Amino acid sequence: MDNFLHIAAVWLHILGIALFVGPQFFLAFAWVPASRQIEDLPARAAAMRTITRRFGFIGGTGLVLILIAGTYLIATWRDFYAVSDDLDFTAIRFGVIFIIKMTVLIVMLVVVGVHMFLAGPRQLRLLEAQAAGEPVSGRELRSVRMFSMALSITGLLLTLALMVMGAILSTSQYSLQLV
Repeated sequence: MDNFLHIAAVWLHILGIALFVGPQFFLAFAWVPASRQIEDLPARAAAMRTITRRFGFIGGTGLVLILIAGTYLIATWRDFYAVSDDLDFTAIRFGVIFIIKMTVLIVMLVVVGVHMFLAGPRQLRLLEAQAAGEPVSGRELRSVRMFSMALSITGLLLTLALMVMGAILSTSQYSLQLV
């Protein structure tokens, strides 16, 4: 039963990662360039609102799966890898890498949160105002777009770094070595 639960948790963790990182790649490399081809500004803004909201739900679901499965995996790692309770968590690479991974996770969540709840909505509001014919400064729109893009790229790079650390943690021949 323990192996089944571990396999299920790893699978859910990977599924969560796919749901979280997939939308990031799609939005950055498919939607944003394609949306610039939509000349009808109200249609572009409406499509952007719909797509980003739906991808936010998908990414949020992915984060929930990551946190649930990850919590199970870290709660059971000593038993799964047969690591004695006497061994200090930071005495092996696993503990050190895990602490770094959780620190990067917190930074990534802050970056993604700023993007999702501040920069992204601000950019969308400006696009919708522009589409409605309201005066919108090109400079302000460009500034918000660049800030949003910087946050997106940073969040994606941090996510990829987290994935690398996860792969390292799951490679027990390396991660269970003494520091």
